[in-house]
Amino acid sequence: MENQELDISIIIEKVNAYLDMHKEISQEKFAKMAGISGGSLSSFLANKYHGRVENVAKKIMAVLGIEETRKEAVFSVKEPERVVTAVMKEMWFGLQYANDRNDVIVIYGAPGIGKTVTINKWVAENPNSLFFTASPNIRSGRDVMEEILEALNKKAEGRNKSLEKNIIAILKNTNRPILIDEAHFLRLDGLETLRRIYDATKCPLVLVGNPAIMESITERNKTITGQFFSRAVRIALDMKVKMEDVKAIVLQNGVELDEDCLNELYKVANSIGAFRIMVKLFLFAWTIANQCKEAIAIEHIRSAKKVIISV
Repeated sequence: MENQELDISIIIEKVNAYLDMHKEISQEKFAKMAGISGGSLSSFLANKYHGRVENVAKKIMAVLGIEETRKEAVFSVKEPERVVTAVMKEMWFGLQYANDRNDVIVIYGAPGIGKTVTINKWVAENPNSLFFTASPNIRSGRDVMEEILEALNKKAEGRNKSLEKNIIAILKNTNRPILIDEAHFLRLDGLETLRRIYDATKCPLVLVGNPAIMESITERNKTITGQFFSRAVRIALDMKVKMEDVKAIVLQNGVELDEDCLNELYKVANSIGAFRIMVKLFLFAWTIANQCKEAIAIEHIRSAKKVIISV
C-alpha cells in the first residue's frame, strides 16, 4: 500500500511538473488528453480520488509517456524551418498587388507548393484581412456571406439579400482585403456573390486554389459568372520546384545529404503533393536513419517511399 501511495505521489508530481512546463495546456485539456473528466483529475492530483486509482494513473501515465516520446522525436528529428521559396515569392507579389490596387486576383497552382502557408503568413501580417477557407461545405453564395460576416464578428441573420446589403454597408470604402483559400471549391453562385461584393465595395479580392478553379472562371462560364472573368487577374504559379528550394528546406539543423538523396527529394517535390509530400518523406527517412544510428542515405529515403503511399 505504501509503495502504491508512493507511485501515485510520483505521478502527481510528474503531472504538476508537466503542467508547469506547458502553460498552454490547462488541467481540463490534460484531462481530455487522458480520457478522464476534469473532476477526476482534480481529485487525483489532490490525492482524494475514491474510484479505481490505478486506472486513472495508467491513463495519465500513458499521456506523459506519449508526450515524452514526442519530445524525443522533436529533439532528434526536427521539422524544417519555413523557407521562402520561389513560388511563395511569386504568390506574395500577387497578394500585395491586389491589396495595393484594390484588384481581383486569382492565384492557382498545384497542391503542396506552399499556397496555404503563404496566404496564412500574409494574413498574419495584414490583420485587417477577412480570410476564410472554402470547402465542400463552404461553397455557395450564402456560405460565402456567412464566412465574411463571421470574420467581421457579425451574425448572419436574415435572407441572402439582407446579408449582402449588410456586408456592403460595412465594407464600403474600407479597403479591407477579402481572401479565400481552397477557392476551387466555390460554386458559381459563390463566385458571383464575391463579384457583386467587390463591385460594390472595391475591397481587394484574392482567390487562391488549385488549377480546377479556372474551370469556373473560363470563357465558357463567362455568362454565368457575370463580369468576374473580365475583372480577375490570373496568376498561374510555377509548377516546377527549384533544386535550390529543396536544398534550403532539407539542409537545415546540421543535415547533410549527398547528390543521390537530393535528386530523389527533388523528384518527389516535382510530383503530386510537391513540398508537402517531400517534407513528410524526408522526416520519415530521417527517423528511419536515426533508428539505425546512421546518417540519412538514399536507402532510408527509398525505404520511406515504400511506406508513404503518395509517392
